[in-house]
Amino acid sequence: MDNYWERKAEENYVSPYKGIYVGTYIGSDQGTLRVEISTKDFVEVKRFSTTNSFNETFEGGMIGSSFNKVISRISGFTVLGNVKSNPENTYSGTWKIDEGNSGTWTLKKQ
Repeated sequence: MDNYWERKAEENYVSPYKGIYVGTYIGSDQGTLRVEISTKDFVEVKRFSTTNSFNETFEGGMIGSSFNKVISRISGFTVLGNVKSNPENTYSGTWKIDEGNSGTWTLKKQ
């Protein structure tokens, strides 16, 4: 019987972080980010590098408010940080590709 209620809670779960976040990233590369977090904490990132005129879309997940394995299989671009509650709906964190290629990102929830 306990499993029934656990399954129901899982089925009814809606992420408190659900939404679309847009912003920029800077550092050894720079460009724009669009991050969409689904009701079940699935993360889709669309990145455009203004430095290299490079577009890509990649995915990951969330553990609580923190990004979990949000990494591109193509470039290795990894989004690190979280979207903890913030009254201004503005968030920041770091990104990396490899040693020497990293920087910061800033997003605003739409």
